[in-house]
Amino acid sequence: MQKPDIQTEDDIRRLVEAFYGDITDDPTLGRFFDGVDLDRHRPRLVAFWSSIAFQSGTYRGRPFDAHVRLQGLAPHHFEAWLRRFHRTVDERFEGPTAERVKRTAEQIATLFQIKLGLPVEGV
Repeated sequence: MQKPDIQTEDDIRRLVEAFYGDITDDPTLGRFFDGVDLDRHRPRLVAFWSSIAFQSGTYRGRPFDAHVRLQGLAPHHFEAWLRRFHRTVDERFEGPTAERVKRTAEQIATLFQIKLGLPVEGV
């Protein structure tokens, strides 16, 4: 059965909720979310990905700033984040917007690694 493409902000909300829903249990990524109020942060994440998917301009912020403060980030964390993100998208959506969102996630991971002075491996 064919899956729908990402078409609405509600689709973005479902994607964000699925991706972050149990992220604190993720053995590789979970520790980075300890103490993060994801219920409070979720609207910013939806706005961010909505801006990427639909050029909505709803996100205002500097996403790198939050990541630069994280201690111990390494290339394997970005690889794990991308695998999880791709899997979450692919389980729910297919189409041009879904592919664009995944490509943008790859670009973001690469850019963040470069800005953090990390080697870019497998991204």
